[in-house]
This record gives sequence, structure tokens and C-alpha cells, in this order.
Amino acid sequence: MTNASLEREIVAYEGIASQLREQHGSGWVLMVHEQFVKMFTDFSEAARYADSHHRGEQVLIRHTEGVVDSAPFLAVCR
Repeated sequence: MTNASLEREIVAYEGIASQLREQHGSGWVLMVHEQFVKMFTDFSEAARYADSHHRGEQVLIRHTEGVVDSAPFLAVCR
């Protein structure tokens, strides 16, 4: 994971965030390769899905409401 690849994921997410909120409402968004993959109601669901389907890939999990009071941080190293 590089800062540049993470920045690309963030820029891609920010470009579609309002559309995702309109279409899907509030939730956790999984982005992979600068593409929307799936929306989740729970962060841990998103993290488990990312680990099982996109292991070893750069992913971004963001909440559609922006900053959440206690947004979790997860780093998976294998």
C-alpha cells in the first residue's frame, strides 16, 4: 500500500460519494481499484468482505456520512 494508491482510492470515493448517498443511503462503502464494490451497514462486515474477496489489494472503506464518532481502524498484515 502506498500513499499515492490510497489517495487515488480517496479521490475516486469522493467523486461518487454524493451519488452513493442518494442511491444507497448511509453505510460503509468498499472501494477497490478506484471502483465502488459494495455497501455495508457494519464496518466489520465490510472489512471481512474485503479480506475474503480482495486480500492483498489496496482497499478503502469509508462511511457515507463522513466522519463517524468512533470510526475503526484496521490494518491487516500477512
